[in-house]
Amino acid sequence: MSALDLDEQTLIEDSSPRQIAEPLILLIDSDPSSVEFMARALTQSAMHVVIADRISGAGSAAAQLQSHPNIGVVVLDPETVPGRDNLTELRESGLGEDVQIILVAEPVMLGRYAQAARGEIADFLPKPVARRTLLRAVLEAQKRHFSLRGHVRAGEHPPLDPIERLIERTSLPPARRAPSRETSSELRLLQLVDDIDDCRMNALTGILEPDASWSMLSELLRARLSRRRVSVTSLCLASKSPVTTALRRIERLLEAGLVSCTQDPKDRRRKYIELTDQGTARLFVALRSASDRIRGE
Repeated sequence: MSALDLDEQTLIEDSSPRQIAEPLILLIDSDPSSVEFMARALTQSAMHVVIADRISGAGSAAAQLQSHPNIGVVVLDPETVPGRDNLTELRESGLGEDVQIILVAEPVMLGRYAQAARGEIADFLPKPVARRTLLRAVLEAQKRHFSLRGHVRAGEHPPLDPIERLIERTSLPPARRAPSRETSSELRLLQLVDDIDDCRMNALTGILEPDASWSMLSELLRARLSRRRVSVTSLCLASKSPVTTALRRIERLLEAGLVSCTQDPKDRRRKYIELTDQGTARLFVALRSASDRIRGE
């Protein structure tokens, strides 16, 4: 059996109040049965939840974000209002940079958003979502929220204007620097490379095929620099390719020693993929080469 055997179920054994009393979780979904299920699953695990059925207006997600500045995780169905870009509207509603977004939707919808927002989403959960899967994803998102909130409070992410941001994207640390907690320059350059690739793909829609291997390596590097884990399911979504294609590419990356596969100790059916030290080093070389080319060196 392949090391990449998939399963949507996730187990979670430790959900005590001391771990998860804060921050607040904001649920945004217009489906009453879905909201009721998720709210019950979270509150029964001592998590504090607020609910909205739309992004803007009275009693909306935007109003909840203003009323509750300690919201740290948003669980969003991107089809909350069909026909509207709910994710973009949410980002424009006053969402803090430390707030983690989890998308819960039908698999087809998740695949669409995985292509457009893979680096900005904490996790992708297909509906109907299992209780344990939801709890695991929220706990992981809370950990990342706490980590990022600590960086922001320490002043490690000073605001930059658009020109400074573009300049910063092309600067990298010394060649032998090991990954650390603060790696914003690498993340910015990685985003720039992906932005350029998106421009190329958009200009030649229907001609070029998505590069599944690069899309997955890019997502894995973001995950490593942001100190989060990526499940096989989420990585397949990030590949912008059919699952069978993504799994073949993951096997190839495993054989090349660029990534490793580990099992969830609490559920051996759930697998995580992460970059190895060799894979990280080779991606850093690629990014440094891109940075040098951009600067004309």
